[in-house]
Amino acid sequence: MNASKEAAVFTLSLDCEGLWGMADQTAVLSNGRINDATLRDVYQLIARTLDQNGVVATAAFVSCFAAQKESILQHIDLVKALAEQSPQWFSSIVPALEASRQGGWFGHEHFKAFQQAGHEIGWHGATHMSLSSETPAEALELELKLSKQLLSDLGAKPSTIVFPRNRVGHLDRLRGEGFDAYRASPPGGLRGRVIGLAGELHLLDNRVAAKPIRHDGWGVSPAGFFLNWPSGVRSLVPVAATVRRWRSLLRSAVENGGYVHMWFHPHNLITAPAMRESFTEIMAEV
Repeated sequence: MNASKEAAVFTLSLDCEGLWGMADQTAVLSNGRINDATLRDVYQLIARTLDQNGVVATAAFVSCFAAQKESILQHIDLVKALAEQSPQWFSSIVPALEASRQGGWFGHEHFKAFQQAGHEIGWHGATHMSLSSETPAEALELELKLSKQLLSDLGAKPSTIVFPRNRVGHLDRLRGEGFDAYRASPPGGLRGRVIGLAGELHLLDNRVAAKPIRHDGWGVSPAGFFLNWPSGVRSLVPVAATVRRWRSLLRSAVENGGYVHMWFHPHNLITAPAMRESFTEIMAEV
C-alpha cells in the first residue's frame, strides 16, 4: 500500500428548503404531497440513517424554513419588501404566510434536530430567491437583512452557502457577510440534464472528482453528483443501478485518495420514494 496516498473524502450536502424552493411551482404547492407530515418522515429518515452510519452532512437551510413561524411574522415587513422586488417569486409566499394553514413551509424542528446532531448548518438563502449576479443589489440587501434577523433568532451563524437554484453570484458582497465557502454550480440547462442522466447509466463510474479548492478567499466545493431522483425519465434508472454506480465512485475514491460529493433535496424522497432505498444503501457503503 502506498503510505503517502491521501485519505478518501465523502461530502454530503442537503438543500433544506421545504416549499420555499418551489414557490414558483403552483402545481407542487397545490397537490399537497410536500407537507408537515411527509417532511417530518423524510427528515427523520435522513437523520436516522446518517446517525446509524456515522456520516456528518452539511445541511443548508433556507432561513425562513429553519425559523419558527412567529419569528418570520415578526419580520413580515421585510418579506413584503422583498415581494415588491420580486413579485412573481413571492406571489405564493406572502399568502401562505398569512393563511391559517402553512403545511410544508416551516421546518424549525428539522433545523434543530440537525443542529443538535452536530451536522454543519449551511445557508440556502433567506427565502430561496435567486442570488445570481442578475439579482438587484437592493433585493440582495433585503434578503441579507431578513436572514440576519432570522439567524439571530435561531442562534446560528453559517459560513457555507449552497446557492438557491445553484446560481452563484454576489460573491464579494457575501464574503463581506462572513461566508467563506460554497458549492459550485453543476452544468445547467439541457446539456446539464443530458450529462446528469448519462452519468446515472455509467454503472462503473470510477472518476476521481476534483477536490475543494481555495479561490479568491473562498473554499469552493465541486458540484459533485446529484443522487438520482427517479421521477420522469429518471425513473427508468433502477435503484440497483444507482447503488452500483455510487459503490464504484466510493471504491475509486478509496483506491485513489479521491473526493466524492453527493447532494439532493430532502423533499426529493417524498416525490420519489425509491430514493429512500438508494440513499440508505449508499450511506451504509460510505
